Amino acid sequence: MGAAFSDLLFHHRLLFLVIMFLALVLALEIGLRIGGHRRARIGERADEGAALVVGSILGLLAFVLALNLSNATSRFERRVESTLQEVNAIGTALLQAEAVGGDQAAGMVANLRDYMELRYLYIQAGRDSPEFARIGAETNALQRELWAQMTERIRESPTDPVSELMSSMNAAFDSSTAMQLAMEYRMPAQVIWLLLVMSQLGIAAVGYQFGLTGRRGRAPGLVLSVLWCAVVTEIVDIGSARIWSFRTDTRVYEWAMEGLDMPLPSTSQATGE
Repeated sequence: MGAAFSDLLFHHRLLFLVIMFLALVLALEIGLRIGGHRRARIGERADEGAALVVGSILGLLAFVLALNLSNATSRFERRVESTLQEVNAIGTALLQAEAVGGDQAAGMVANLRDYMELRYLYIQAGRDSPEFARIGAETNALQRELWAQMTERIRESPTDPVSELMSSMNAAFDSSTAMQLAMEYRMPAQVIWLLLVMSQLGIAAVGYQFGLTGRRGRAPGLVLSVLWCAVVTEIVDIGSARIWSFRTDTRVYEWAMEGLDMPLPSTSQATGE
């Protein structure tokens, strides 16, 4: 159920915001009512234990939010670093293919240029893009063709430069696998549920404290709910690729293609626009 729920939310940012905000407002109202009921029972006497519990809950929530924000940011940085590693690996293999020469050199160079374009389109593609499957199939086909060319080349000339080219080609394929892993990662459903439940408990505790002290807490509680919704949404967005507004930076691919005098491919189909 948790995975299916998070799957639904990953495709609808507005739905995620609405559900979370309504859940926080409900938790706030419940906290206010329970706090008001408690105040009616104990009168004006201070309840120091309640303040201690509320402070502890808010402190724990702040820790969880900070931990998840740090994890989400590190995931985003890993995606950016993976793009740099992949571009460097493909560029190195391409330059070496040109340098070693041979009957297969022209074919490998052309295929590596096409491979660079496909990897650029892969990063640009949206989760629901109709071109996503095609890009993956063509990438796998190019890898097989490149490796066949590489195998033929090293059989004809098992020299050190050709062996280095084979290592560079293998590094390019490995970096693409690492890039795919980084791009396919999204925050686990358990983490999302933890953030939602703890946010509800935190706002309910705030409402309870306001109700206990007899102060008007709906307006501050609503403001706090909005802020919590914004923070949690950004954490999920930054930590997961291909869902909402945060996208992996593709400038390194563009720089590499410009340096190779390659025109930038159109990304309208890849992004599903």
